[in-house]
Amino acid sequence: MDAPKLNALRQEIDAIDGDLHGLIRRRASLVGEITASKPPGGLALRPGREATVMRQRLAAHDGAFPAAAVYRMWREMMSAFSLMQTPGLKIAVCRPADQPGYWDLARDHFGCQVPLLGYESPMQVLAEVRAHPTTIGVVPSPIETDTAPWWPLLASGEPTLPNVVARLPFLVMPNARARGLSALVLARIEPEESGEDRALISVEVQEGISRNRIAGALTKVGLPAFSSAMDQVVAGVHHYLLELPDVIGDTDPRLRALETALGLNRGSVAALGAYAVPATART
Repeated sequence: MDAPKLNALRQEIDAIDGDLHGLIRRRASLVGEITASKPPGGLALRPGREATVMRQRLAAHDGAFPAAAVYRMWREMMSAFSLMQTPGLKIAVCRPADQPGYWDLARDHFGCQVPLLGYESPMQVLAEVRAHPTTIGVVPSPIETDTAPWWPLLASGEPTLPNVVARLPFLVMPNARARGLSALVLARIEPEESGEDRALISVEVQEGISRNRIAGALTKVGLPAFSSAMDQVVAGVHHYLLELPDVIGDTDPRLRALETALGLNRGSVAALGAYAVPATART
């Protein structure tokens, strides 16, 4: 290709760059207008809407430019705009020294502008989120072999407790150290629908009950079947973590009906939050 043609193509790219930058500034201006119309304070985080936007962008994408790069670009923008609306925004990350990948999960999702603070245990992260309404927590997803599970604490009903509002990674990054790891995002806001979600429900009971009994009770009260059920015992009390389709809030009357259907005279059912089902990039 001759030099004049190359120069023309580069000038066109420069013009596109200018247009892109102008659109980003325009988006920031609109975010500023939205911020000015809201009462001050609070956490500017819309995990359900963000998941919907990212699914739209990934579904619409084609061509040789990597879909994961599109994801990172939009995640950087959305996180930076959240920081604009919440100046004190911070991310408390549980990243034990032997598991640095959780830091990658948090950075890939929340970007390079929002401050990340590292902690050794989920309990420390939970304490930070409870103490600071504009702090978001990132903790390892529960597993059956946890010896000190953190998630039963979310069922106590105390006013400063956060909800689960997202799951990471929403899209697996090709170069992250976090392959095979999964984390949950905690925030002091209500979870919101994204169009494809999973709710987390806690069942606390003094004595163990079968998964078949739980499944039958869910059907009886009109709740969807669980996709997974985890049983962990803390101080002699059984805690079941159920994952169900949809977003189910703690005020849903079906949860109180579930307590009755299970015969929980000395037990309780609580909603712990919900998350958008992770996306898959087309290759």
